[in-house]
Amino acid sequence: MLSYFLRMENYTLARIIATIGEPDFPAVAAEALRTLLDFDLTAAVTHRAGSRPSVMFDNFDLVGARQGIGNYARLTHAVNPVLARARPTAVCRARDFAVTPAVLADVDARIRAQIITANDEELGFRTVGWPARLEEVDLYLDAGGSFVELGFYRERRRCPVHAERLASLHRLSQPVAAAFARHFALDRRAPRLAARLSAREREVCDLLLHGCSSEAIALRLGISRHTVKDHRKHIFRKLGVGTLAELFALHAATPD
Repeated sequence: MLSYFLRMENYTLARIIATIGEPDFPAVAAEALRTLLDFDLTAAVTHRAGSRPSVMFDNFDLVGARQGIGNYARLTHAVNPVLARARPTAVCRARDFAVTPAVLADVDARIRAQIITANDEELGFRTVGWPARLEEVDLYLDAGGSFVELGFYRERRRCPVHAERLASLHRLSQPVAAAFARHFALDRRAPRLAARLSAREREVCDLLLHGCSSEAIALRLGISRHTVKDHRKHIFRKLGVGTLAELFALHAATPD
């Protein structure tokens, strides 16, 4: 059994390292670790001082819960007890950080409006739009000046996540943190350039900057060419450019 998990760890780390510097690195890293844990949903979020968290990747659209991850990044991350108490690099189970309704009573009214308190939630509450009654495991990474939150979620089961899978995540935490740090070092300009873009628009923008055609982007992301063109139109409008040449020029002019 142990050798199986070690092989899975090696395969997972190889997948992550192979895409360092690529536009889909956050997605590949999150999905590889989700598979290792045998969970269903995942989200990769960056936290930087002085700015709102940025969702680099999520697959919440599989369960129609994009509103939930959006509300989390916009507001309710501020009351996440796991995020508040996590060490710089740590693996955490949400059920170990449950809070009582009294703890949430004095939070800002805008945040409180996006919280549903419930005894059957691992944290004692969930964000509006978030799927109910999930088991949650989080990996927090200190990645070269950026604090990365990787969340993994699945429907609650009689038996929680296997101890060996958690041990694998622990063992991978430092090399994955190093991989994210290296990725950010190679891709410093992208967060600034795409700060006003949605997570999907940033994916499309990164692929455009890597020279991918609309057809290639559609295949890579599993969406239609029409959807790619819509994203491209929104990207150009938000960044104030009218052509691909102007987009490349803006990218080149963005300071490191």
